[in-house]
Amino acid sequence: MKDSESNYLIQKFEKSLKDASSLFFDVDEFEEIADYYLETGQLSQALIAINMGRDQHPYATTFEVKRARYFVASQQLDRAQEAIDMAESISPNHPDLDWARGQLFIRQGKHQEAIKSLKHALQNSEDQFPIQAHLASLYTAIGEFNHAIKVLKAMLREEPNDDHLLYMLAANFDMANKDEKSVEWFQAYLDQYPFSETGWYHLGASLFRLKKFNKAIEAYEYALLIDDRFTAAYFDIGRIREEVKEYPLAIKSYKDALKFESNGYTYYRLGICFQSNNQIPEATNALKQAVKLDEDLDEAWIELAILFGESQKLFEAIEHVKKALSLDPENPDYYLIAYDLYQRLGLFIEGEKMLKLVLKFLRSEKPLGLFDYMKTLQKINQNSAAEKVLEVGIERYPESLDMAAIYCGFQMSVNTDKTLALELLKVGQNRYANIFIEKLLDFYPDLAKDSRIINQSLN
Repeated sequence: MKDSESNYLIQKFEKSLKDASSLFFDVDEFEEIADYYLETGQLSQALIAINMGRDQHPYATTFEVKRARYFVASQQLDRAQEAIDMAESISPNHPDLDWARGQLFIRQGKHQEAIKSLKHALQNSEDQFPIQAHLASLYTAIGEFNHAIKVLKAMLREEPNDDHLLYMLAANFDMANKDEKSVEWFQAYLDQYPFSETGWYHLGASLFRLKKFNKAIEAYEYALLIDDRFTAAYFDIGRIREEVKEYPLAIKSYKDALKFESNGYTYYRLGICFQSNNQIPEATNALKQAVKLDEDLDEAWIELAILFGESQKLFEAIEHVKKALSLDPENPDYYLIAYDLYQRLGLFIEGEKMLKLVLKFLRSEKPLGLFDYMKTLQKINQNSAAEKVLEVGIERYPESLDMAAIYCGFQMSVNTDKTLALELLKVGQNRYANIFIEKLLDFYPDLAKDSRIINQSLN
């Protein structure tokens, strides 16, 4: 049935309900009405249509199947099973029976059974499209992206201008790590449908992930030629410009996106670009707007904390880092920023608490993980924090050769306490013999030329 005919039928049905008038619909019309409400999630209306259909056509078995679909959609799974059993006893070959059974299996988490039922339903159904939609969604949900891609391609052959299907297909290409295939498919698609801004956008997104930045921007610009209000295209152009450190151009693209959609995350990215471009007042304003629009944007709160810290507004910085931590309480980097702020305020006890929480929430607390984190701390000139991290590591792993070598190498590298460094070197070699020097140089190869290492090796 054409959309215009379907819309007229729904309007006619809803008018009869509103006027409390008794209109007659044939079985096919009731099926169309019930399917419309089931597929759009208007379950109370679907049940009314199903019950009216049963009343007007008591010998039509199709409404038992529709009832089963209704019970599945409304999470009444026991009643759904009963309705399926009833429908099967009356009409075991009804084409919608496997569809209803497949939907029930999906709700029950029986994925393979659901796939089998839905595939069987496809073989017997005149209208495959809605069944394919359930099958594609199921494949996506369970991570069988290649199967989802195959189904979505078939659906797009029937409905080539369906933007939602294009988004789903692009997402599955992405999750399957098939960006090259995605580019190939969207290029072929655009040869046939060159005025699809959604197609151009997804071509650009695939090229972006492949780091073909110029071609990606070109695809996004085609999308914008077709629809100059396509905010996602402006945003992604901004991301590319930001990626290649073209901050003024990135700022322009983000501002273009914000003309059409005021979005907290876009303001956040705008703030980052202003910050990278050394436009600190503009960065602060953009980040403030970001958290105003989205109070749950912890990334923006933490960037504001950093900016306030850099401008010596330490108490304001602390308040902002607390907000970020309330939103992401297991982020070690946020605790590290809090540690630095408390240290600068002279609140050393609070600082120590923050450092312990850094260690608690590190992804890896083993020696190699602590070594990697220590190097990160050193890159941002946090040597005192790095030392604390390694001291805790020594306490946790007193028998570890790796930990002993890492801590010794750190003390030798920073040269804060030459006596301690030399003592650690001697203790390590006495305890682990020559393997200690080998392990030390694995972590700190630059120490190979250090006279203390050379002298110790000679001894």
